Amino acid sequence: MFSRLTLIFFLFFLVNHSHHVSSKTWCVSDPSATDAQLQANLDWLCGSVLPGSCVLINRGGPCYEPNTLTNHASYIMNDYYQFNGGTQEACDFNHSGRIVDTNPSYGGCVFA
Repeated sequence: MFSRLTLIFFLFFLVNHSHHVSSKTWCVSDPSATDAQLQANLDWLCGSVLPGSCVLINRGGPCYEPNTLTNHASYIMNDYYQFNGGTQEACDFNHSGRIVDTNPSYGGCVFA
């Protein structure tokens, strides 16, 4: 009886842990977002909310290349999203953000 209970607990833990690990999400720029929306997001986030994170998207930083507005905004929007609990609201950015379940990290640029 004890071994059956142990097995059930182990399987329950394994299934729950696997589900938790695979449920990681990130916030990135929505493909329909305009350059004006993305620039406004960067201005707000880099201006007063997360200025320290913005160093990583500056020239020479690990997330500078590719040097695109979409890429830079995605990185900073994700930082805000993660810092604020990964909620739908924390990725809205006036409908210019989108939540994804595929890690957008690349090269030396690691999305938290």
